[in-house]
Amino acid sequence: MTTSLKEPNLMTIGNTFDHTTGYLISCGDARIYVEEKGNPELPVLLMLHGGFGNVEDFNSIAPALGGRFRLIGIDSRGHGKSGLGTVKLSYESLADDLAKVINSLELQEFSILGFSDGGIAAYRYAARQDPRLRKIVTVGARWEMSKDESAWKIIFGMTGEIWKTNFPSSYESYMHLNPEPDFDRFAADVVDMWTDLSPDGHPGSLMCQITNEMLIVRGENDPLTSLDSMTKLRKHTNHMNLLNIPFAEHVAFNDAPEVFLRAVGKFFDVALVSE
Repeated sequence: MTTSLKEPNLMTIGNTFDHTTGYLISCGDARIYVEEKGNPELPVLLMLHGGFGNVEDFNSIAPALGGRFRLIGIDSRGHGKSGLGTVKLSYESLADDLAKVINSLELQEFSILGFSDGGIAAYRYAARQDPRLRKIVTVGARWEMSKDESAWKIIFGMTGEIWKTNFPSSYESYMHLNPEPDFDRFAADVVDMWTDLSPDGHPGSLMCQITNEMLIVRGENDPLTSLDSMTKLRKHTNHMNLLNIPFAEHVAFNDAPEVFLRAVGKFFDVALVSE
């Protein structure tokens, strides 16, 4: 079921996400916000953002991608204009929501670009081996987690108050966009997802079930993903291409957009950056 917020003209709107031209898709008791950019006649690229973010986080690269793809940006459950609902927030539930969006839109073929939490949800979805899924690009997306990981020390103990203090613009965006803002509950649910060591959390050994070709990107200075862990991933899949971008941090596509877009263009065999 979809609910239109504003009837979009996909042939005339620009290629940056703005939270004004999208629609809502029911996923259980939550409504998930979806916004389309690019050319509707071109191959579909689903765009999944990271924790505490929304689809506008991709706007540094969306114009380049929109010339080669039909971009479908999704605000994850509880993020942006999407409702939180009562289902436990987990990477598995994000993959469930993704499946409902895909089926509701009756997509016949698509690829995924996922950043951080969006990339982790993409891993879990890909492990289901949907034959409609072609390729996967992830950025700063962990595939495993334990209390011994250095990233654990960064994320464990995060609270809504700490996030508001350190990332005020993220908080303001949430309060402006969310249909039923409750930032403290939302923040607690996100951190619970980050630190979930249950089978619904990071995919771990499920990565061996992924048969799609993957481009896995990390910034060399990203504190949330380790090069050792990404290298270890090769033991679980023969379908990965690893790009470690020098000088970049967690949001590598913002820190080095040209390097990122050149690699993505080569991966999809399209020109995204002019020579």
